[in-house]
Amino acid sequence: MRAETFLSMFRVLEGLLGRKYADQDRKCQSVVMAYLQDAESEPVRQQLDVCREVRNLLTHNADALGGPIIEPSQALMDSLYEIISYVQKPQPALMFATQAEAILQAHPNDRALDVMRRMYKHGFSHAPVMDDGRICGVFSVGTVFARNLEGGEIGPDTRIREFGDLTRLNTRFMFMDERASYLDARAEFEKRSGRNNRLAAIFITSTGDENGALMGMLTPWDVMRDVPD
Repeated sequence: MRAETFLSMFRVLEGLLGRKYADQDRKCQSVVMAYLQDAESEPVRQQLDVCREVRNLLTHNADALGGPIIEPSQALMDSLYEIISYVQKPQPALMFATQAEAILQAHPNDRALDVMRRMYKHGFSHAPVMDDGRICGVFSVGTVFARNLEGGEIGPDTRIREFGDLTRLNTRFMFMDERASYLDARAEFEKRSGRNNRLAAIFITSTGDENGALMGMLTPWDVMRDVPD
């Protein structure tokens, strides 16, 4: 019966998720609910929630003869198989990143105040500094703060290049290539979540370093919700 197959495959899914969250304190929350609240589930969240509801109906209800109260459709079975496949294969980090064309970028000859206004308007805290198609630094809120502490003025004609070493790439930024998975990126943010060692952003490039073409940018909020500000 299709209902029995559905329940069997749902148990397979629960087993996969159980291994995924084995080391986490879920406070008696089911692994399926934990996954529904995980950013990784976003592409399959709606289908999974439907499957969860059907599973509950099949598990806790029966018709007058003790049979399943509903029969899952073939489309629902296909959705469940797709969800299992998705969980088994970590998704590309690039899927969760801000794509290159949507990233606010700065260039050495840009006026700093113009970049700052754009960052404020669009809610960006970091802007990669691009020179000849490669990332040569990062202009950020911290960059402006550091310049002010040094007594440097930011006038109408102050250019990004004048910030010098304050925009230099440092350990708060790292690079990954397009083959990196969501789990790879999340692990890096988790390892570097301390306030004094926080990883601010991951840049995904074609080569996995600053010399490659920029493809996307990840911040902690793109892949996890428990990294302190």
